[in-house]
Amino acid sequence: MENIWSSEIDSILSVGRTLDSVGVRNWALEREAALAALEQLSAIKVAVLGGDVYAVNGANVESNYDNWYCNRDGGEADADFVERSIAKARSYITNYRANAGSVLFAIVPSVVLK
Repeated sequence: MENIWSSEIDSILSVGRTLDSVGVRNWALEREAALAALEQLSAIKVAVLGGDVYAVNGANVESNYDNWYCNRDGGEADADFVERSIAKARSYITNYRANAGSVLFAIVPSVVLK
């Protein structure tokens, strides 16, 4: 199977629900799984560029058009960007108001695609 991000990142995010049905090559995770994924991405020093929120409607998922992003500041060191981007993603996901199981979070890691 072809990787979406990298084998290491795919193994972290693929615990979520595939978004193939909505034409997106990524996975969406429940809140606790998304927060755990952020910790794992932080441990391997991968920044998060942002993410999208998906509404769960029975067996279907669909974008609800909520999202967040984090741009690298000019001259910002790699380690600082990783830390700041993870903190921003963690804050967004933690503070997102929704009933348990009603939304999923798709995380967009900062990686060089080949």
